[in-house]
Amino acid sequence: MSEDELFLLKQAGLDSYAPLEAWTALGTNAQISYSTHGIFRYFGKFPSTIAAHFIMQYTDEYDMVMDPMAGSGTTVLEAMLANRNCRSYDVNPLAVLLQRVKTTHIDEDKLLAELHRICDNYAPLSVEQFDWQPVGIRDVDHWFLKETQDSIRGLVYLINQIEDEKIKDFYSICLASSIRPVSRATTQQGRLFLDVVTAKEDCLDTFVKKAQKAIKAVSSLPESKSTIDIAEHDASAPFSFGPTNKLIIVHPPYFNSYKYSSVNSLELSWMRINHAEVRKSEVREFFKVGKAENIIHYVEDMRSTLNNIVATLSPDGVMGLMIGDTIIKGEYIQATKMLLEKFLSDNPSITVEKVVLRVPKYTEASWTASQRRTSDKVGVSLNDFIIVFRRNG
Repeated sequence: MSEDELFLLKQAGLDSYAPLEAWTALGTNAQISYSTHGIFRYFGKFPSTIAAHFIMQYTDEYDMVMDPMAGSGTTVLEAMLANRNCRSYDVNPLAVLLQRVKTTHIDEDKLLAELHRICDNYAPLSVEQFDWQPVGIRDVDHWFLKETQDSIRGLVYLINQIEDEKIKDFYSICLASSIRPVSRATTQQGRLFLDVVTAKEDCLDTFVKKAQKAIKAVSSLPESKSTIDIAEHDASAPFSFGPTNKLIIVHPPYFNSYKYSSVNSLELSWMRINHAEVRKSEVREFFKVGKAENIIHYVEDMRSTLNNIVATLSPDGVMGLMIGDTIIKGEYIQATKMLLEKFLSDNPSITVEKVVLRVPKYTEASWTASQRRTSDKVGVSLNDFIIVFRRNG
């Protein structure tokens, strides 16, 4: 490790728990978006190469892997590709739908036939012609041109006619991945900011390009030999099974990071899901609040959630937790250490096997930096920490 890397771990108070390492996810965003990883731009997703490393390092074929806060489904896809069984959960319905699509092989000819049908029958529809309106956003006209709304409605109408549920889900994700690019919101940051120049009146061209890319990826998926369970579940609630997971990967929201339901609020709105309802089940991460005292609430939320999660870890099983600290008004807040101390006191059978500094590189760092504020008022450190736990036999 370099002196700078060691300094970051000492600053976080994480240098005395276990052996230290520094990891970097090699490759550009495009290079690590192989298979179906890249069919939907999901901000803040877990790096595919790190998920693959955990799975290959700590499990054998058909061992059970779990990701209780799975987001875009990085872990479940890597588990499926490596012939591992997997339980993949999230509170966000969009995330759950995306995970299912990313792990479901569908014949290319069937998908192309449906795409041709959509293109041949496409026409923008007014709300009078098709009563489908987005929900959960205060001012639809603020985020979408009138023509764009009609265009999206026309595509929703045709997608809703698809009888095969797997193909219908596939095209629902293709449409969801087109929403932000045609809206009046910027595509460069997770948070919603106006960028009226990039708004598009018609959604079809964007939708077709997204679909063509996704068709190649989904039709190239192997037929899964493993057992995959994908479902909505709030990780703050107990799980219905005991200690049967050989590996658990956890990548929760960070304190003072953005709200994932808000990041996807435009997409959710066209699915007729109010993001405010989804937010009620999310970890309280106090985005944009900037009050250090709120760290207590975040740590307690995460403490109880991790206790539920680790209860499903098998003897000699491993849990990898990727998380980050924050800086508020110039003060470094050791969020990870605070959580680690409480979690270990609750779970005497759990030990720390290693502490890893995760250093973003390439284009990953550029958009990550745009999300993490470093002013003297509010900020989040760019580096993440990965804590590797093991349950003593």
